[in-house]
Amino acid sequence: MTRILFIELLGGLGDVLIALPAIQALAASHPQSQMTVLTFAPGDSLLQHHPLIQQVLPVPKGNARQAVIEALQKPYDVIVTDTNYEGIAELVQQSGTAQTVVNVWRQPPPDQLVSDRILQILLAESLITGSAAQAYHHPKLYLTEAEKALVQSRLGTVRRPLIGLYPDAGMSIKQWSPDRFIALGQLLQERYGVYLIIPEGSNYHQVQTILAELQGAIYWPRQTLRELAVLFTQLDCVVAADTGPARVAAAVGTPTVTLFGPAWHGRYGQPSPHINLQGYPSCPERNVANFTEQPCWYSGTCPFAWDTCVNLITPEEVAAAVVESGGVGEWEGVGEHGSMGAWEHGSMGAQERHAIDASGVAASTHLNAAPPHPSTQTLQGGSANTPSLLFKNGSAEREAAIASTPPCTQSLHPPITPSPQPFPSWRSVRNVLIMRLDNIGDVLMTAPVLRAIKANRPDVRLTLMASPAGAQAAAVLPWIDEVLPWRSLWQALDNPPGDIEQDWQLVQTLASRCFDGAIILTSFKQSPHPPAFICQLAGIPLRLGASSELGECLTHRVADLPHDLHQVERNLRLIEAVGFQVQVRDLGLHVPASSWVPAEPYLLLNPWASCPSRMYSLERFAIAARTLSDKTGWPVVITGMDKHQDAAVSVLTSLKDRAINLIGKTNLSDLVALVAHARLMLSNNTSTMHMADATQTPSVILFAGTELEQQWQPRQTQARLLRRPTPCSPCYAFTCPYELECLDVPSQAIVEAALSLLRRRN
Repeated sequence: MTRILFIELLGGLGDVLIALPAIQALAASHPQSQMTVLTFAPGDSLLQHHPLIQQVLPVPKGNARQAVIEALQKPYDVIVTDTNYEGIAELVQQSGTAQTVVNVWRQPPPDQLVSDRILQILLAESLITGSAAQAYHHPKLYLTEAEKALVQSRLGTVRRPLIGLYPDAGMSIKQWSPDRFIALGQLLQERYGVYLIIPEGSNYHQVQTILAELQGAIYWPRQTLRELAVLFTQLDCVVAADTGPARVAAAVGTPTVTLFGPAWHGRYGQPSPHINLQGYPSCPERNVANFTEQPCWYSGTCPFAWDTCVNLITPEEVAAAVVESGGVGEWEGVGEHGSMGAWEHGSMGAQERHAIDASGVAASTHLNAAPPHPSTQTLQGGSANTPSLLFKNGSAEREAAIASTPPCTQSLHPPITPSPQPFPSWRSVRNVLIMRLDNIGDVLMTAPVLRAIKANRPDVRLTLMASPAGAQAAAVLPWIDEVLPWRSLWQALDNPPGDIEQDWQLVQTLASRCFDGAIILTSFKQSPHPPAFICQLAGIPLRLGASSELGECLTHRVADLPHDLHQVERNLRLIEAVGFQVQVRDLGLHVPASSWVPAEPYLLLNPWASCPSRMYSLERFAIAARTLSDKTGWPVVITGMDKHQDAAVSVLTSLKDRAINLIGKTNLSDLVALVAHARLMLSNNTSTMHMADATQTPSVILFAGTELEQQWQPRQTQARLLRRPTPCSPCYAFTCPYELECLDVPSQAIVEAALSLLRRRN
């Protein structure tokens, strides 16, 4: 028996499905093999029940390298990896395995699909047969009869043709706006008499905005990936942005129209006969070889007049593609390769869409707000989109193929620029200063850095310099040896401390500690150079920070961190640049014991934030908490500082006997314990969000448009982030001049999101 391991840890749901044809072809080329796939959750669930895959090893996000190390404890005959970061390629090469391929993500020609390129390289390595490559050119998912029956029972009897509109996408620059989905749906209804279903992604209000304008459309609440896959089998066509669910639809054989913006459809599109539409094909900023190096990917915004090039694709063009796909033609069932079975023609029945709250989301911007660029055109599927895949297997062709494909590492964000040489000086440090001069939540997110440094060098002494507020977080960060509170300028706008005497006092304080290294952690909009200058004056020899600006204050500077990188990942990339190995990337905190934690199950409400622009309505929070308490029977623990007592009166009055009032009674350690033991938390984008992420407490977060979600959002707990999309986001403002339109979210939306999380956890 041939034991094969395929490592797919690029991070995206779509990456798993791009790699699936190669996984299938590998297994089929070795009929007596045992195929094991190592991939991130939740994408691992899509590979369940696949007859060619014997074992799937799910990996939590942020644990890639350690998962590979553990997997390599078992012997394999063949290992293929599409993942090279964190030294994973080197681990595979040094594993002693007879045959390894560590660079399948090589640059294909502009109009060769990446999935085809991987097959081509495996052919060149003589690991798969040509017949297997042809037979398994398309990814395929396998669903059980029980799963099909469950979804069919929920869907009920509907009329045909039934078209799915999936509006969600991971990044705003990849999204086709709700007003265009509305225009498409109305056009399909009026011109072709179709029936529509709108599955919910990660944005509840996005779906409700569309449903409010499409009479008779069916709302499909967010469920598991496999349930979504079964739903797609029931549809005649799916329209979606360039995102994982679009690939799920194609992998179950449903005709799919995929809308592309930053990524080039010729490399990342769906194989024919699925149709790919490209926004602004002639974009001068496009990097076909690596779209993550484009300016729009770094900033999250398009550099041109429109909000995103995806919106240059018109509803008329998408409707024409739906017709071309056969989605609105003469319908008949096509078995497992498309919509399953024959459907009875009848009314919508039990699957009527949910009504939107009358105070909910208003209509989006008009279709013609940004006129198309004169050179805009639509490129659809066909021969130009799916060129010839295979070449004859021979040594000359193999050498030519490998020579023509220089190595290329792909990940969600481009890797940091490698240093020209290692930094032995950082390997010898004994006394390190960590500077994070912001609020409690920012300091909590230093935990993975502190943990990694201690794991690399247990003998290192770590001193945290933080604001007086942020210094409180040290109580739950067990890797800190000493805390140095300091009131920085931006923490004291009412009484700025920026006088010469105070600055000189700080220099003398740091000099007296004899630090041999300082790591300055900042957000993307902060400069590390002023604190680095203070450290330079204090005689600290090594000074590390992230900045695109030149300067002598930093001895080690990381210049190419993307602006939309998550803050935790930004911190970790910084220390990785100077040689520290990171095994665990998750947020983690020490959870202390606290006498304030109730013995009974409870909901936790923390309705405060450090700046007014991130404060959701206290009245709506109270209504949502009261409703959830009535539905679950659990009391509501309300937390906050003593200064919140007066503002909390209305909340406590609304909750009445359901409230457990702990406002002003707890310290930060107590708060962490209360968050950790709660069944569910309701909060704004504030420090409690990070506490819940670290303790894996399910959370509904009212996330204002002040920041980008991907920079701060929870990464390891089940969470729902709610806000209204607004053109001013992200504003990074302390106060809002627009009456907090981004937080105009109905309380019922909080209740529904919370109940969904509780059902999923149970």
